[in-house]
Amino acid sequence: MFRCAFSCLAVVDSLGIATKLFGTGKSLCVSSVRNLAVYSEYYPFVSWRIMGELDDVEFPPERRKLHLLQRAPATIASVKPAKHARHLIDYRGPEEVRNKLMFGQYGIQALSGGELLFGHLEMLRLTINRKVDEKRMFAVWGVEAPWKSKSRRSQGKRMGGGKAEIHHYVTPVKVGRIIVELGGYLDWREAYRLLSRPADNLPFPARFVSQELLNTESRIEAYINAHNVNPFADPRRALYHNYAGCREFISPYHLEWGDTKYH
Repeated sequence: MFRCAFSCLAVVDSLGIATKLFGTGKSLCVSSVRNLAVYSEYYPFVSWRIMGELDDVEFPPERRKLHLLQRAPATIASVKPAKHARHLIDYRGPEEVRNKLMFGQYGIQALSGGELLFGHLEMLRLTINRKVDEKRMFAVWGVEAPWKSKSRRSQGKRMGGGKAEIHHYVTPVKVGRIIVELGGYLDWREAYRLLSRPADNLPFPARFVSQELLNTESRIEAYINAHNVNPFADPRRALYHNYAGCREFISPYHLEWGDTKYH
C-alpha cells in the first residue's frame, strides 16, 4: 500500500500531511512512512488507546480462550475422504472477507500467502492461552480448522498409480487475513508482547496490528491516492488502459485484483 508513498513525498511534504491526518504540528517524514510499513513495536502518529474497565468492550459470548481445532475434518467411516488439488488460488491475492478486526482491538495479520499446519495452530493456541487472563481478556480465531488435504508419497516409492494418499491437512491463508484476535481491558503494549512472538514463528510473514494502526494506514493511503499526480500510481488505471503495454507482463489475476503487488 506504500508503493507510491515515497514518490509523492516531495509533493505533499509542504502540505502538512500530519496536521491534516492526525491533528499534530509535525510533518510526515520518510522514516515515519517506513515505520508504518514494517513490523515494529512503535508506530508513529498512531493514537494508541488504553482500554480501561470503564470502557465499553465487546466480549465474545463463548469461552474467552482459543479453543482446540481439529487436526483433520470429520468424515463418515463409509465415505472416503476427498483429495484436493493444489489449487494455488487459495493462497494468491488479497483476502476480501476476513481482513478486518471484528472486535476492533488487536490481532495478527498475514503479510503474505501461505498455509497453516495443525502444529502452527497449536503453537498459537498454547502460546496465547498461557498469557490470556480470562477475567479481563479474550482471544478468538480468525481462521478455520485445517480442511485442505495434502497428499504425499513415501520415500523411494515408484511413481504412478494415481494420486497419493492424504498425508495431512492445512488451512490456506491469503494476504491481509486476520489469523487471531485479542481484546479486552488491556493496552497495546501488553497486546504486542503477547502476539509478537507467535507472529514471528508463523511460516509466512505476519505482524501485530491494532484498530488504530489499520485506521491510520487507511487514512494515509486515502490521502496519497487523493493527492498523487503520478498517472502510474493507481494500478487499476494503468492496467485498465494498458499503459506502456503493461498487460504483456501480468496475468489475468492481476486485472481481477487491480494490483500487481500480489503474486
